[in-house]
Amino acid sequence: MISARPVLDDALSASVLEPGSVALVGGGPGAWDLITVRGLDLLRQADVVVADRLGPRALLDELGADVEVIDVGKRPGAHSMRQDDIGALLVAIAREGRRVVRLKGGDPFVLGRGGEEVLACRAAGIDVQVVPGVTSALAGPAAGDVPVTHRGTAVAVHVVNAHGDLGPADLAALADPGTTTVLMMGVEWLPRLVAQALLNGIDPATPVAVVQEATLPGQRQVRGTLADIEQVAWEAGIGHPAVIAVGRTAAEGFLRPEEPSAAAEAPEHGSGREAVDLPEHGPGPGPSPAPVLIGCSHGTRSREGRDVLRALLRRIAAQAPGAVREAFVDVQSPDVAAVVAAHARPAEPRTREGEEVEAVVVPLLLSLGYHVKDDIGGAVAGRAATAAAPLGPDPRLAEVMAQRLVEAGLRDGDAVVMAGSGTRDPDGVAQVEEMARLLSERLGREVTTGFAYAATPPVADAVAAAREGLADGARAVVASYVLAPGHFHDLVAASGADVVTAPLGDHPLVAEIALERYEAVLGA
Repeated sequence: MISARPVLDDALSASVLEPGSVALVGGGPGAWDLITVRGLDLLRQADVVVADRLGPRALLDELGADVEVIDVGKRPGAHSMRQDDIGALLVAIAREGRRVVRLKGGDPFVLGRGGEEVLACRAAGIDVQVVPGVTSALAGPAAGDVPVTHRGTAVAVHVVNAHGDLGPADLAALADPGTTTVLMMGVEWLPRLVAQALLNGIDPATPVAVVQEATLPGQRQVRGTLADIEQVAWEAGIGHPAVIAVGRTAAEGFLRPEEPSAAAEAPEHGSGREAVDLPEHGPGPGPSPAPVLIGCSHGTRSREGRDVLRALLRRIAAQAPGAVREAFVDVQSPDVAAVVAAHARPAEPRTREGEEVEAVVVPLLLSLGYHVKDDIGGAVAGRAATAAAPLGPDPRLAEVMAQRLVEAGLRDGDAVVMAGSGTRDPDGVAQVEEMARLLSERLGREVTTGFAYAATPPVADAVAAAREGLADGARAVVASYVLAPGHFHDLVAASGADVVTAPLGDHPLVAEIALERYEAVLGA
């Protein structure tokens, strides 16, 4: 028998950290004994350890008293050091001739920004080596009894940085029954991720598992579906750090043969895509008899704005007779034409009432303009689809703006300017002016009009005009006639007014109008 000890000794002795060099060491998912042998050996040679918040922190307590430990850990919303500064720190320490270990959680190159640190070192002429680590993208689900692949059930893994919106590839992975999608750093954004998935047609029954503090003594996990995982995670108090696994292998009891399980029987032959046991009706829920309601907004780069739009769509979905999907005319994806094409077959132009409609685009826009007439109009042309009227003008929108004015502290004697986003379309301008008349009627006081873009008068000019003749202490107040936070509301807020209200936002009356627009084009 050959002893394993010499092999281990050889492996350790081959790992050398030279003075003036840097080693990026993947520390693994959290438990100290999941670091690699090479990573541990290099850690023992370090003069300085630059450590993340996540990873095997317990190992730092075992270092010698002469080893300097520098904590650069990033916490949600509170970064102790900018990434550029971390790279500069590694270079500066190495130039002093010291041996540096950059101890990172998981694997340095899996959402760990290790590539940036390698580039910083090499640009400065510093020798750098990388030690792979056990990534929590795989270890987290495994620790929670979720195999990310399983013959006959899942043959692919898709890993996502879940801090922002899901992209087209992410949504495609979620829709594929043969793929397990792992969402990293996403537990804080779980409501946003769920909303986007559901509004893009991902089956609400898709299993989800959330594993908190994987491999550590405090590990705990919850399971549910896209339809209920928000509530399940909230009731369990799941927080950072956590990894989210979405797909059939995340189902409760998948690896417990004594319980009802979602696991497919292992196929007799093959282990790739051809061996995957697919649902009978394909990915996503079965078809609905009612036409799809496609809520089409102007996209926004504002995270808050995206959340507002999706919250409104989910409010609409709770009352709609069929499926609800999101679409955009600018900035964001999916594009409205692509969503209509996915839900409405090519068809001759509708010539009479009663012809089948498979999709209705409801503009989550406040007036007519290029986006309604051209973008949305072009998307439904030649399809078994139709477009509803925009949300405004409508007395209920005046009611919402009146509420926002009360929330902003409107006082007697204040001058009110209603500020729309703007359009070059004369019909759209007329609709905004009609909306100002409805708001004036609701408030019982004069309301003037301004525009953030394209139309006149500019909102800043309207505010300046409203200030003329105001009594002492009276203010110029802008009622934002914008649906959600974003670029156009920012333009309104920069108008120089004393007070600017919040946008219309996710409001029951806005959802009510959208549903009425949908029903109106169907003759309901």
